[in-house]
Amino acid sequence: MKLDNFYVVGVSHKTLEIDGREEFFKSGLGDIAENLFKDNKLNGYVSLSTCLREELYLHKNGEFDILDLLSELKDSDHIYIYKGMEALNHLFKVVCGLESVIKGEDQILAQIKKSYSQSVEGKRSSKILNIIFHKAVELGKKFRSKSKIAENALSLEAISVKFIKERVKEIEKKKVLILGVGDLSQGILNILQKTNVDNLCITNRTRSRAEEVASRYSNPEVIDFEKRYEGIKKADIIISITSAPYPIIEKEELEARGISEDKERLFLDLAVPRDIELKVGESPNINLYNIDTIWEVYKGNMKNRERAGNDYLYLIEKQIQVLLKWFRYREELEKAC
Repeated sequence: MKLDNFYVVGVSHKTLEIDGREEFFKSGLGDIAENLFKDNKLNGYVSLSTCLREELYLHKNGEFDILDLLSELKDSDHIYIYKGMEALNHLFKVVCGLESVIKGEDQILAQIKKSYSQSVEGKRSSKILNIIFHKAVELGKKFRSKSKIAENALSLEAISVKFIKERVKEIEKKKVLILGVGDLSQGILNILQKTNVDNLCITNRTRSRAEEVASRYSNPEVIDFEKRYEGIKKADIIISITSAPYPIIEKEELEARGISEDKERLFLDLAVPRDIELKVGESPNINLYNIDTIWEVYKGNMKNRERAGNDYLYLIEKQIQVLLKWFRYREELEKAC
C-alpha cells in the first residue's frame, strides 16, 4: 500500500523543552527536506513549524531510506518517526488538537491548512499528500463541530466573562467598572464589547494610561482612580486587576457610601495579591469572587475538553477507514489499467 511511504519526522513539546526546540529549529529540517526533494528522494513534503512542534510530513521515494535523513540532524535522540498508519493517526490527532497543550484548540488546524497550502503552491506536494491532507483538514473541522470541544473556554479572560454572564442576567444592560488596564483587563474589555456590553467604565492609577487604552476600544468612560468608590456606586459589576500590594477596595469605605445596601453587585477580584478586602464579601447584596474561583472553572473546562476528546476519538478511526478505502480503490484502478 502506498501509505507505507508516508512518514512523520519531528519534535514537539512532548519530546523537547523550548530551548531544545529552538536549537532543533536551527538544524534546518525544512532545508534538508527541500534538498531531498530536489534529489528526487522525496515525492513531496509538508513542513509544519509552530511554537510547540517542528514536523515534516513526507511522501518518500520507495528507494530512499528515511534513516538517512536523521544523519543530517543534530539532536536525533529526541526525534520521533512515524510510518504509514502510525503517521496517519498522528497527523489526525494533531489536526484535531489532541496533541496540543490545550486540547481542541483551533490554531493548529489553521496552521496545518497554511502549511499544506504552501506546499501545494510551491509544488512540493504529491497526490498521496493531497488526499491525506484534504482528509485531515476535513476531519479537523468535523471533530470540532461534533465534539464542541472548543466551547469550554480556557483563556482567563473568556472564562471570567462567561463566569459573570452565568451569574448576572441581561449583562448587556449592566454597568461594568474595570480597575486596572493591564493585558488581562484589556482582554476582558474586548470580550465584553464584542458581546454588546457597552456601559463600561475603566480606571487606573495613571489616568493617561487609562485614556490611552480607552481610545483603542469604543471609548469606555474613564474616571480618576481616586473616584473609584463613586464608580463602584454606579456599577453593577466590578472587576479589579491591579498590581497594588494592598487592598484598594475596603468594606468600611463601601459601607460609608451605602454601597452594600442599595442594590446587588458582583465583585470579581483577579489580582494577586488581592485588590478587594475579603470582608467585602460579608456585606449584604455583594457577591465576591476571586482568582481561585476562576481557576476551578478552568480546571473543570480542561476536564471537559479531555472528556470530549476521548468521546469523539471514533471520528479519527472513521476517517482513517475512509482514507484506506480510497487507497484500495486507487490500487484496484491501477491494476485494472
